[in-house]
This record gives sequence, C-alpha cells and structure tokens, in this order.
Amino acid sequence: MDIETKIARAKTRLVLDKPFWGSLTLGLPFIKDDQIPTMATDGKCIRWNPSFVDGLTDKGLQFVIAHEVGHAMLNHCVPVKTIDGDKTDAELQNISMDYVINAYLVEDDMEMPDGGLYDPKYSGMTWLQVYRLLRRLEKDKRPSRQPWGGDVGQMKGKDGGEPSKAEVRQAMAANDQRVMLAASGAQGVGKLSGKIRELINRMRRSKVDWRDVFNRFIGGDQPDDYTFRRCNKKVYYQQGIYMPAVDKIGVGDVVVAVDTSGSVGTTELQQFLGELNNMSEDHKPKSLTVITCDSKIQSVKTYGHGEVIEKIECKGRGGTKVKPVFDYIADNNLPVDNFVYLTDMGIFDFPSQPPHYPVLWVSTDETCDSAPFGELTRIEVAA
Repeated sequence: MDIETKIARAKTRLVLDKPFWGSLTLGLPFIKDDQIPTMATDGKCIRWNPSFVDGLTDKGLQFVIAHEVGHAMLNHCVPVKTIDGDKTDAELQNISMDYVINAYLVEDDMEMPDGGLYDPKYSGMTWLQVYRLLRRLEKDKRPSRQPWGGDVGQMKGKDGGEPSKAEVRQAMAANDQRVMLAASGAQGVGKLSGKIRELINRMRRSKVDWRDVFNRFIGGDQPDDYTFRRCNKKVYYQQGIYMPAVDKIGVGDVVVAVDTSGSVGTTELQQFLGELNNMSEDHKPKSLTVITCDSKIQSVKTYGHGEVIEKIECKGRGGTKVKPVFDYIADNNLPVDNFVYLTDMGIFDFPSQPPHYPVLWVSTDETCDSAPFGELTRIEVAA
C-alpha cells in the first residue's frame, strides 16, 4: 500500500470511529519528512517519516496520529523556558506530555503501540503536574522516552523566532475553537468519551476570568462609580478601546491567604503577587492582610489603603494545610469582611465548620471542581 494512502486511511478511520480525534486531524497538514525518526508536531502541522509509518499497524498508526494531534490540542507546543525558576528539562517535559496524551487515548479504547507511556495515576492531569511528580524521582528511576512519537516542537512566530505573547494567545484561541468544534461534532453523534467531556468542561471553566468572579464576590454587581482617570485594563488590552474603570470607595477588611507550600511553583507565586496588587488598586480595601502558609503560618502582614505589596514572604515550602489560617484569624480576632485563598488546592485539612465570613478559593489546579465550603474559581497561570 502507498504510504500516503495508509495515512489517509488512518485519518478516515479516526473520523468514522473516533470523530473527536478525527476532526482535529483534518485541521493540521501532514508533511512527509525523512529527517525525523518517527512523527512529530509543532502545533501547526504533523511531520512523518515514511519508514516509520510503514512499520506501524493500522491501529497503531491511528493511535500515533491521534497522539500528535493531542499535543496540538493541549497547546503543548507553547514555549516554556523555566519551571519553578529552573530551566525546563526538555526530555522530562516530553515524557510528561506523552503520559497525559496517552491516558486520554487509552481510556478512549484506542490501541497503543508497544512501549507507550501510560499510567492511570496520571489520568486527567496536566503535563506540568506530571512533570513535577516525575522531577521528584531519582534520575535513574525516571521513565525512559517511548520509542515512537518524536519531540514536541515549539511554536514559532511569524519571523521564525520566538512567538510574541499576542501570537501565542491568538494560536491558543484558534486551537481552543477547533477543539470545541470537534467535541461538539463528536457529541452530536454520541461518540465523545467521558474523559474528553471532562477535559472540555475544564477548558470552558478556565475561560472564566477569576477577576470577574472576585468583583462579584467582594463588591457586588453594582460599582460605586466610574472614572476616566484610569482605563479599564481588560477592555483596553483585549479591544484597544479606552473605557472608564470602576471607581470603588472601598470594600472593608480583606484577608488573603497565599499557599506557599512546595507544590506551588515560583510562577504561581509571582502571579499571586501581581493579583494582590491589582486587588489593592482596584478595590481599595480598608485593610489588606496577607497570610502565607504551607503546613503552618509563615508570615502575616497587613497593608493600609492602596499600599503596594512588594513581595510575598516565601518561607517553609513544606506541605499544604489551610486550617492554620482559619485558626489564626479566629485566635487573633482578625477583622475580615471577605476572605480569599490563593492555592493549588492540594489540601486535606479543611475546617470541619465553615467560617462566618465569605470565602473565595482561587485555584491554580484546573482539575479541581469544588471546595467543601465557600466559592471556587480558577486562575489561569501563565507558563
């Protein structure tokens, strides 16, 4: 059989049998490339080696094609230079991504070629979550790369170099749209697996801006007033239109707890710091008390009206507990009208009784769906 025909037939079978994956293959060009050992993607196309494809079974080829499409689907080709302050280990990153993709495919009853990386404990995780778990292992105990499926290439900008933030956002938005359309089509014919449905629901939830949730949570739906002295940043950056910002008189005493456990990386902590200053500027709380905590309270600092928060005290880096924060507030009669916890939700010691004040959990974990009390929203962490 002609190799191009073999690939075309595999894509057709995916469209018929696994329409979600099949639909995604139709949006990516397939390019023959003798210079790569197996098959690879940069998110914009899929390159394949003829000898490699010729050696695969039909079912195996369908799996490998869907595997490469999965990397594009989950935006695995977006450049990530550092993780938690350290240079990214490219090989470990690729292994982590393979675990994530293969779990979706195996659990969608697809036939994985020999040597593929699959472990049910990684099912539903992001590649970053898997990466952090694998990084804790001794190097000689880490898994080896699978023998099929090439490197995940990094997205390039228009000039062939590193893409700008705008180019990355545009590419990710276009990709997310393709994924949603593929899911809708597969669901329409009753062939959308439960795991993919869960993934799509998480993707939809992640598009909700946590600041919109926070504005409603802390200040109600009605603003105190509007002002042209500063612009609405969100509207300006998204649409290029100068619109007035909400002018808040103030929202009372706000307490923010920041998870500084070892499971929360430097990237998350840096973003938390930015969000704290946005909170202070936009809502003008009477006081803003910042409590950092891992398995115990590490620091407590109270800021006055409009004060700049220069840094987050990052001590401890132990396990994750939240009960010490609620106990500290009660034991010290800390004034609190609204409470926000910025965390990855790796928590096991929630208080048995909810506090008397409103609680908003802002989670970096896209797999977390609920908290035992209060309201939960998700913050999109920049890579």
